[in-house]
Amino acid sequence: MGNTHASLDDILAEDMHHWYNKFMRESPSGLITLFELKSILGLQGMNEDANSYVDQVFFTFDMDG
Repeated sequence: MGNTHASLDDILAEDMHHWYNKFMRESPSGLITLFELKSILGLQGMNEDANSYVDQVFFTFDMDG
């Protein structure tokens, strides 16, 4: 009768852990291009608005150009 469902925080943490591990396997130096990020996350073929959003997020966090 107890709640056996994972909380949203648990799900988000697990998802972030998955993507972090995938990123570190694909790019152990921690450096990545926009193209590589889109490839790792499977973000090819997005519409123009979605593509612009991902570009904006990437360049917001890009520390060294």
